[in-house]
Amino acid sequence: MFTRRRVFLGMLVAVSAMTGLFQSPAFAEDSKEQAALSMVKKIGDEAIATLSNESLSDSQKQDQFEKFLDSSFDMQRIGRFVLGQYWRSATEAEQNEFLVVFRDYMVASYAEKIGSYTGENLDIKDATSLNDKESLVHSVIVRPNGPPIKLDWRVRRTNDGEKIVDVIIEGISMAQTHRSEFSSVISQPGVGIEGLINKLKEQIKTASNK
Repeated sequence: MFTRRRVFLGMLVAVSAMTGLFQSPAFAEDSKEQAALSMVKKIGDEAIATLSNESLSDSQKQDQFEKFLDSSFDMQRIGRFVLGQYWRSATEAEQNEFLVVFRDYMVASYAEKIGSYTGENLDIKDATSLNDKESLVHSVIVRPNGPPIKLDWRVRRTNDGEKIVDVIIEGISMAQTHRSEFSSVISQPGVGIEGLINKLKEQIKTASNK
């Protein structure tokens, strides 16, 4: 389950994980695109510094990643999107439980990749406007032992500042991939939203036992 997603999550961790304490504030005086660009550059710089800090244990890096996820990503918006049409048919209790479990599932997925940093750097290119609230920040992961990887960040301006709502690696959207995979699980006979939540809990438990 979720094999393809795990491949590009492994690439993403090299540049974006474990930066929770260093979120860029909102840049009200800047343009939407410049604010998004500034945010991604700051968290990228801090990610490299944190990942290369040998004095931090994997557990400490994971703690920082959890803070990064909570502060830098709009997890509620992402959660609603990945559940797709099933969000509207879910009960309020199912919606709330899914958001909690989805967040924990993301943390567990990344936790498996802690320690995988091998000298990658993030080269920020530019930002383009997608609509009146969102921008796409274009960047490249520069790897010492492999070809560069195109990495785009979808950033939304909110009342709480700039928030990441999607990450696109080599043209593959993390949010769209989750949405497709979750839909295929929910639509199976006898599974539904409750079944998806239970499957995610199983994945979390498996990851935590490794």
